[in-house]
Amino acid sequence: MFLLLLLLGTVRSAPLDEFQTFVNNEEVAFNDETYIKYIVPSGYSPHKSQKQSKVELLDFANKDNEHYEILKKHILAGSIKNGLTFNIYDDNMREASIALFRLLQYSEKEQISKIKEWALENINHDIIDYAWRLVSLYRTDVMKEQEPPYVSKPNYFINSEAIYKALKLKISNGKFDSQTASVQQFYRTDDVITINANYSGWNLLNEDCNDKLDYFREDIGLNSYYYGVHLQYPFWMNNDELTGIDPKYAEQYYYIHKQLMARYNLEKEHPDYNNSQFESKCYEDFIPYLVHDNGLNFAVRSTIKKENSEEYARLKSVDIAIRECIARGFIYMENSTRVTLTDENFIDLLSKLIRVNLESVSMAKIIRSLYGYGGKGYFKNAYVPAPSVMHHPQTTLRDPMYWYIIQTMLDYFMDYSNSLEPYNFSNYETDEFVIVNHNFTKIITYFEDFQIGLNKLFEKGYDFSFSSLIFTARQKRLKHIPFSFEFNVESKSNKSCIVKLFLGPNCEGINCWNDYSKYFELDSFTYYMEEGLNLIKWSPEASNKYSYDDYFNVGLKSLRKNKFDLFRFPENMLIPKGTEQGLNITLFVLLMPEQYITEFKETDILGFPFHRQALVNDKLLYKNYKFYNIAIYHKEINNPGSHFSAHLN
Repeated sequence: MFLLLLLLGTVRSAPLDEFQTFVNNEEVAFNDETYIKYIVPSGYSPHKSQKQSKVELLDFANKDNEHYEILKKHILAGSIKNGLTFNIYDDNMREASIALFRLLQYSEKEQISKIKEWALENINHDIIDYAWRLVSLYRTDVMKEQEPPYVSKPNYFINSEAIYKALKLKISNGKFDSQTASVQQFYRTDDVITINANYSGWNLLNEDCNDKLDYFREDIGLNSYYYGVHLQYPFWMNNDELTGIDPKYAEQYYYIHKQLMARYNLEKEHPDYNNSQFESKCYEDFIPYLVHDNGLNFAVRSTIKKENSEEYARLKSVDIAIRECIARGFIYMENSTRVTLTDENFIDLLSKLIRVNLESVSMAKIIRSLYGYGGKGYFKNAYVPAPSVMHHPQTTLRDPMYWYIIQTMLDYFMDYSNSLEPYNFSNYETDEFVIVNHNFTKIITYFEDFQIGLNKLFEKGYDFSFSSLIFTARQKRLKHIPFSFEFNVESKSNKSCIVKLFLGPNCEGINCWNDYSKYFELDSFTYYMEEGLNLIKWSPEASNKYSYDDYFNVGLKSLRKNKFDLFRFPENMLIPKGTEQGLNITLFVLLMPEQYITEFKETDILGFPFHRQALVNDKLLYKNYKFYNIAIYHKEINNPGSHFSAHLN
């Protein structure tokens, strides 16, 4: 996760002696000439279970194997027992998770089932789930179809009051009186018991701090996706390994967060959005409304005390050092090589700079301690039975504070980008393709009743097909009816074309380019143009960019395929909530010859043409790109007798 610091001010420089106290820190180092930032690997170290499996660890791991030694150590210490609360920022659990992952990663195919059998008998099941999902990225023979995290661990996604109701109804074997059911919002249809589940804070009366975006931040699909982001780019995995997997991993990691923020900001375009300023302290207080497996509620944050905080002082110093690197325009690599920041490399280098300084193991723990728990932060190096939402990748986005943290990180890139001369967009204007006309279907959003299976709260490996009673939580989730965009395009010749589609805030003409950081990329794909008139039709269903989780909606009776993908953006969150009269936003389309990718390096940057400020001709001489003003409508669905928050209709 893009771990960062929050609102640390806009200090641009500091006396040299202030930095010299941090010379030997793992986060920032420097010499007398400048602040040296190292892009370094974060290492990992070594963790017990009370049961003996029929399968022994030595059956598939040599005793000289370092991963064997790590697991053996933690098992003997009793620090990775099943029943303990898993937290990837806990040193013991992280080391054991990595060791298990490495065993799974490098073992022969026939050993995989034995390793899992042994692990289920000997170590924490959440560690197994973490390592199993992670290794699915590296082995095609491990996980064919993935189960969403909200199915395997619904209490990390559903309000605790709904969880308590489910447990009570399970104890009573589904029996209840109608009056209680009406008040507490649950009902039974045949063998399915459904509990209405609201979002956090629904019962609080402080309207000044209710921004009415809970349905977005707490969406089960969005938070599952962010768990996938963490697994793709683990904070503990070093730069060399990540680069070996994907040479552009740093740019990808940055762009994912830029897109998350752009999509979040589009949701704020809704007139119902209550723009609570950070200074109002609205986001310092946070009640997660979630419960851990052990019955303890997630940690509540009341205040963040920065005064006289050693951790905050350390964080502030890292912030100053990063800003100093940006201001000076160069950084130092691990081998002391000085590298100048340029328009071509700054995203890659700043991403690595930020990751190593703010997502090293020690700094990741400090940030989550300070902003997850509040106060002056605590429990950085000890087992915590009830960690905060920031200590779990699949719950982090629920916290409004974390979105401010992401924006603070993105501001580093904006600071450097603003120091560059705008790039010349006229290089990419062409008469090869002319957009003649268009046809857009009406876009309508609504809140879908999504029933999340809760039976795994009671039994692991629960099979709905053999259950006489199914328990579900019904949530209101943002969704849209199917829609499509069509463009008639005149092409001068037969050639491949790159098509880019973005959504942005409402704007007019050339002023649309000023909001370049707020554009959310719908898709980018290749289309083969034939000479003459062509019809390009795009719809989310035709794209391979999105994940669908309706297969796991227990309330849907129709047959459907499992198209869930933990590592793709959830399709239901593609379009911001509309209004009854129509929410005005902007659709941007760009068509350019495929060879531009090799001819112009700028076009290969993720997010082009909105990756940074552009110099644009105010006279539209070419028609290979266009901004369209479009409207998004919202269909209200009222449920008489239900107690969902009013903005969820």
